[in-house]
Amino acid sequence: MIFYFSGTGNSLYAAQKLHESGEGELIDMAGALNEKHFKYKVPEGEKVGIVFPVYFYGLPTIVDEFMDKLTIESDGSPFIYTVITCGGSIGHADKMIADKLKQKNLQLNSAFSIKMPSNYVIMYDTPDKEKQDLTLREAEKQIEKIVGFLEVNKKGNFVSNRSYFALLSPIAYKLYGTYRKTKKFYATDACTSCGLCEEICPSKTIHLSSGKPEWINEKCSHCSACINRCPTQAIQYGNATEKRGRYVNPNVKFS
Repeated sequence: MIFYFSGTGNSLYAAQKLHESGEGELIDMAGALNEKHFKYKVPEGEKVGIVFPVYFYGLPTIVDEFMDKLTIESDGSPFIYTVITCGGSIGHADKMIADKLKQKNLQLNSAFSIKMPSNYVIMYDTPDKEKQDLTLREAEKQIEKIVGFLEVNKKGNFVSNRSYFALLSPIAYKLYGTYRKTKKFYATDACTSCGLCEEICPSKTIHLSSGKPEWINEKCSHCSACINRCPTQAIQYGNATEKRGRYVNPNVKFS
């Protein structure tokens, strides 16, 4: 089985490709968290995958909360791997997942990283299409390599996207806790009241009031799904995103 979390499709695409290679069913961590489904039985011989994007060199809040509550039942010790997508460096996200598993007497057997186009338009502009296409082609090669490693249950840390900035991971991750506020989100007059933002918000923070989105919680995961997937680019974050592009993985299949 493959537990995944994704805002704009990068990690979902990786999870879907692993699923297509025979790596088990897909389980959306955000959906499971909202439905309070935390106990899973792993059949003998089946691997467990954990696929997610890195946020501020660490775990998205949804991944952090889900992993704290996750219970895996198995007759033996399942082979567990993680695939972490990132726009630059994964920081210490692999170590954080390993620590979460260790608390449950489980072991992370393999760790991988995949560089994907950045989607965090709250802080950065999106790469141009040429750069996106190049990054996605390289990501495809990396996914194929990961599939090959998993076919033979190859153990080890194969993370390739870790820069010297990883040393700052603890500091950066603390900033995530204070930075992921919602008060600067708003919708412009371009909003058509389609309700997509409310539907796709993984933390159930968005609620439509008089046809317009309102962010009803003080904080969210800052997954950027609402900003990037709005069909009219009506959702903004302060004055930071008005002139920036939007990004959704072009190869992903949203359910």
